[in-house]
Amino acid sequence: MSKEPKHFNIKPRILYQVAKAAWEGQLFERREEICQLVHEEFADHTTRRNVANQIRIAMGLNPHDDDTVISEDEQEALMGMATDPVIVANPDACSKCSEGSRTCEAVCPVQAISHNELGQVRIDQSKCLGEGHCVAACSFGALTEKANFVPLIKLLRQQASPVYASVAPAFAGQFGKDVTPGKLRSALVKLGFKEMVETALYADIVTIKEAFEFDNFVKNENDFLITSCCCPVWIKLIENKYPELFNHISPSVSPMVASARIIKTFEPTAKVVFIGPCIAKKAEALLPELKGAIDFVLTFQELSTIFEAAEIDPTLEKDEENPQASWGGRVYGRTGGVSAAVEATLKTLVPRRAEIFSALQLDGIPDCQKALEKLKHGEITANFIEGMACKGGCVGGPGRIISADEGTIAVNNYGRASTSPTPVENPQVYSLLARLGYDANVTNLTGEGPAATILARHALNKPE
Repeated sequence: MSKEPKHFNIKPRILYQVAKAAWEGQLFERREEICQLVHEEFADHTTRRNVANQIRIAMGLNPHDDDTVISEDEQEALMGMATDPVIVANPDACSKCSEGSRTCEAVCPVQAISHNELGQVRIDQSKCLGEGHCVAACSFGALTEKANFVPLIKLLRQQASPVYASVAPAFAGQFGKDVTPGKLRSALVKLGFKEMVETALYADIVTIKEAFEFDNFVKNENDFLITSCCCPVWIKLIENKYPELFNHISPSVSPMVASARIIKTFEPTAKVVFIGPCIAKKAEALLPELKGAIDFVLTFQELSTIFEAAEIDPTLEKDEENPQASWGGRVYGRTGGVSAAVEATLKTLVPRRAEIFSALQLDGIPDCQKALEKLKHGEITANFIEGMACKGGCVGGPGRIISADEGTIAVNNYGRASTSPTPVENPQVYSLLARLGYDANVTNLTGEGPAATILARHALNKPE
């Protein structure tokens, strides 16, 4: 008797089929054909309803109790950004997973995942932090994140609005060791984007703000500043479980949001797509205080699928790079990068304050939780707390293509390749700030003014 395969996750195949049909403008017409095609291929291990729901999730829709993919009156739902919750359960896919094989429960650091008496998976959304490692751990596709590329592909094909790609610094090495920022830019332009920008360039601007925030917040040995603003899971963990530390959180937006706000300041009709390894960024884009900045979020895996569907190979594209970010902005992609960038910036901007800078880098949710407990009880002396929910930092995100270790090496090389050591020495920073109303003499970005307003996280949902 032959053994059943251990893994039969149909998600990659479905993402490709949905992306290809969307790229060819035939998704709605071919939805049932895709369902039948995939179901026949995996018939021994799936039900048709499982396949139909996987296709719905790939379209950005919630699973339902039917074996049809989508009804006529749901077609409009395909045209907008995915809605909360971003990570959803497709219980039908759990049927082949034995109780002793439930890795999804084991990897959830906040015990948000459980199974009912039928073995069907459930997510407690009140506990879920949305980091998405349960998605990567589930080999059956029972837990997955809603994709966002169906309306994006239509937008790119129609060319109705200028669409910008803000690409996270963790992209280094993800699409092949030879894919430079210039080659990725050319591939994205061929796909229909007006331009690609490095999110790291906007991390440069945020870094300068963070340096000034440190100068303002940390006045004595009892003061400390909590960052990283670039990790939404870290911020959500503090808001949910450690509200007494809330006032120590940096008020800066993430580089993702900063990139979108700045682009739209210059070009109000633009659409901005963030591309990175992080599933939680999809939820961050939907937060009420940030909504309207980012229009779509893609993971590296999803972008790779779209490239495949559109028959675009980034390795073969021209190496035509646009303005660069500094070393400081580029190393945001790995653990320790934010604190290293802020420290280097402080040494240039406020040297006397850099002397007291003491950073603690937290790597992964368990590490973050342990440190927050100690911080809550005054057992930590560091005054700059950088938290990363994924092991290795952003390079360890569940939407990555290569391993976190490979990603860290690639990000470090990517950082060293920059011609500007720090954000303070990056001429592109001053060019952007000048367009926002600042002169070349960078001043405190924590006060009032066009740039300060753009970089502020408005209307924070402060816990009671």
